[in-house]
Amino acid sequence: METMYFKENVRFLRKLKGKSQNEFADDLGYKSFTTVQKWEDGTSYPSLPVVSQIADYFQVSLEMLVYVNLSSILSHYSPVPVVGTVRTGPGILAVENIQGWEYVPESESGRGEYFYLSVVGDSMINARIMEGDVLYCRKQDTIEHNEIAVVLINDEEATCKRVLFKGDTMVLKPENPAYEPMVFDAEEIRMGKVKIIGKVLHNKIKF
Repeated sequence: METMYFKENVRFLRKLKGKSQNEFADDLGYKSFTTVQKWEDGTSYPSLPVVSQIADYFQVSLEMLVYVNLSSILSHYSPVPVVGTVRTGPGILAVENIQGWEYVPESESGRGEYFYLSVVGDSMINARIMEGDVLYCRKQDTIEHNEIAVVLINDEEATCKRVLFKGDTMVLKPENPAYEPMVFDAEEIRMGKVKIIGKVLHNKIKF
């Protein structure tokens, strides 16, 4: 296989992701950074299955990794972690670990901390939030009435719901009539039983 832009792309994507050669090698299961160093200086080239693994790691296609100058395309993009899953149905724990990365324009990732969250469940389907979608969120602990947020319940269960405020109560409203709203009173809010952890900015639809 003709290598084209492989070595440049590996170096660029690694740095864009904020990984050292050691960290990248460790993530791929190599004991030493020297393998990555050789890829990046062009003195060694991995097998096709490893190239495919690297493409999956950076969440780009194999063809783009090898044949496209990604630095010219993504130089004005920022990596944003996909930090696990949120089940939009009740009673399911979120898995808080980085599953991958998405790249967004710098204009959409300015001040603040951002993350993507994968959706599992169907309680927000009428807001066009479906299983398999990824939600682009800004980390924040407040939300306006009627906005969609990622909410932590009892410090363990994360859920995506529309947030309504009625007097001293907070209502987490699903967008599916099969689910009932969850209502928290002023004391439960004060005790931290329900916490806003992020505002949903947009939905990256997966087909």
